Amino acid sequence: MQLELFDYRRDYLCDFKNQIAHYYDILKETKDTISYAEHIDPNKGYAIAGMEYEDYVDVKKDKLKELTYDQILSFLKSSKKEVRLQKYKALLKFRNIPFEADLFTWHNSDL
Repeated sequence: MQLELFDYRRDYLCDFKNQIAHYYDILKETKDTISYAEHIDPNKGYAIAGMEYEDYVDVKKDKLKELTYDQILSFLKSSKKEVRLQKYKALLKFRNIPFEADLFTWHNSDL
């Protein structure tokens, strides 16, 4: 039996912390999907501490048509952070590429 190892990509478009939270945006791939997600993990002691946020867009690789991971990464990098997610969704809609998008929030009792 041969073990197949996949070397999937993961690129951080933003990764910084301040006194309020840890913010990070990631484009990553799995065997079947390319995902872009914006995360906010609030620091302890703030009103939203313990409440974590992930706003994401998932696209199945077999639905990408001619769009590649590198093209998506380049597009996201060229967009301002404040509008990156909306512009990415608009690009996918314009190209008739189906995607899943949602905003997750959860409470981390460790914070």
